[in-house]
Amino acid sequence: MKKTRNILLILLTLIMALSISLTGCKATKKPSPTRYTPTTPRTTPAPSPGMTTPAPSRTPTTPAPAKRPVPQSTRAAKIATNVAKLPEVNKATVVISGNTAIVGIDMKASVQGTHETQVKKKVEKTVRDTDKSIKNVSVTSDPDLYKRIDNIAKGIAAGRPLSEFTKQITEILKRITPSA
Repeated sequence: MKKTRNILLILLTLIMALSISLTGCKATKKPSPTRYTPTTPRTTPAPSPGMTTPAPSRTPTTPAPAKRPVPQSTRAAKIATNVAKLPEVNKATVVISGNTAIVGIDMKASVQGTHETQVKKKVEKTVRDTDKSIKNVSVTSDPDLYKRIDNIAKGIAAGRPLSEFTKQITEILKRITPSA
């Protein structure tokens, strides 16, 4: 009995020693020391004899705020407003995709034939004058396309992503300019 007890005690001691050696102690993590970087003191050169130093300015200088990019829906609304101001146009809707503006216009009933082409050129010029970053302008007076462009513009203004409308925009562009 004593022999069995000694064997169990030795076996238990070996198991404990083995488990302690396998798990071991971890080194404590110390925070990395922060580097001290001395700042160079600002010195102003001593004034030369006969020169006066200007009084320090008391107005605090604040950095100019960085320009935030204007949202596409805001840019499109501005373009649509300017296009709608044209005398031949009742109302307009615009969708901007990259550097392309798709413009749907509702023209007055008196505009017909070749005069319609001139109005579309005026619309293109107005779009480019309003937003300098627009490189391509597609204009349509088709009532169906106007409605589709208007629905897309309302969706984007409501916060839906432009990527949701990519297929519709591509289809509209193909209908406006079939050769493109």
